[in-house]
Amino acid sequence: FELDICYPVAWGKEGIEARLATLAANAEDAVRSGANILIVSDRRLDANHIAIPALLATSAIHQHLVKKGLRTSTGLVVETGSAREVHHFALLGGYGAEAVHPYLALETIEALAEGDAEMAKKYATHFVKAIGKGLRKVMAKMGISTYMSYTGAQIFEAVGLKKEFIDKYFTGTPSNIEGIGIFEVAEEVFVDRKSVV
Repeated sequence: FELDICYPVAWGKEGIEARLATLAANAEDAVRSGANILIVSDRRLDANHIAIPALLATSAIHQHLVKKGLRTSTGLVVETGSAREVHHFALLGGYGAEAVHPYLALETIEALAEGDAEMAKKYATHFVKAIGKGLRKVMAKMGISTYMSYTGAQIFEAVGLKKEFIDKYFTGTPSNIEGIGIFEVAEEVFVDRKSVV
């Protein structure tokens, strides 16, 4: 079952909370209806839609399913253009993603191969291998030996996020330095979007 984490630009930054609530409800309904894999995707991002940050959407869905006692009934796969480096994958895994499909990174690698299918496959293999080695290094530093033990472990500390925001979407994550909330995060997404468009 696919969960689209994009929402209309016309909703403005205030639309992020409504979309997150809808995503959580849709995820719960899908699991109760028998979906054993949920795909959290930002692929529908375009000129008229903006994407909730993949980490926020993943954690919000993961936390909601945990609270409802449904998390062990389904797997979370994150399909995002925002995962490019080891830290991105480590965060997504740490907040619930069993798998990550970095479609934009893979499409970029394919473009670098300039039409050579064999080189594209080689580059993609090297990228995946590098991410895997990086994740193993992160897990080893924490004394975690398997990815399944790492998934949803929330071994990170938040810096610069409001307590209410963390409690709602990143429940259980420690934070000693408060800062921005959900609307400021949404505003940052809009600012980043304007710099690209």
